[in-house]
Formats: sequence, structure tokens, C-alpha cells
Amino acid sequence: MDSIQRTKAYFDWAAVRTNFQSKELTLLNGTYVDVRARTLDDGTIQLFVGVYTGKGEPIVEDYTDKVHDMTIEQAFDWGLDRGRSVGNGQKSE
Repeated sequence: MDSIQRTKAYFDWAAVRTNFQSKELTLLNGTYVDVRARTLDDGTIQLFVGVYTGKGEPIVEDYTDKVHDMTIEQAFDWGLDRGRSVGNGQKSE
């Protein structure tokens, strides 16, 4: 994959300087999914979901400032499911 092209949504999420965890996967059609989550000092979980073409072009990038009623692992699972759903709707490259 070429380098990933990021949008404002990513940079807004990344502006909070705190540790995060990430999970990534590449779908059979070449679509790349990047999910990042972090827990803030007050216990708030924030989640970023990025979906990209095999060339690194953004399909979807968004984030949730406050994940409700989920653990960080549940948030990761939700983000990966969302990324798969979006990514599997894309044509193969």
C-alpha cells in the first residue's frame, strides 16, 4: 500500500496527545481498516475508525469522542465491524 492519506477527522482525533491502542486489518479486496482507541483520564473511551483503498486513499475517517456503554475491547470490535462493512462494499483493486 502507498502511504495513507489522512483527513481532518484523523488530525482532529490525533490532536489529543495520549496513549492509544490500535488494530488494523487488510480485507481480501485490498481495503485497509485502521481502528484506534484510547481511554482518557476521566475514563472516557474515544474511538477512531479509518477505512482506506489499497492505494491509501480515505474512504471513511471518523471518530467518536465518547463511546457509551462499551469496554475498550467492545469499542474495537464495533470499529472493526464497521470498517469491514464499509470496506467490503468497495470494489477490488
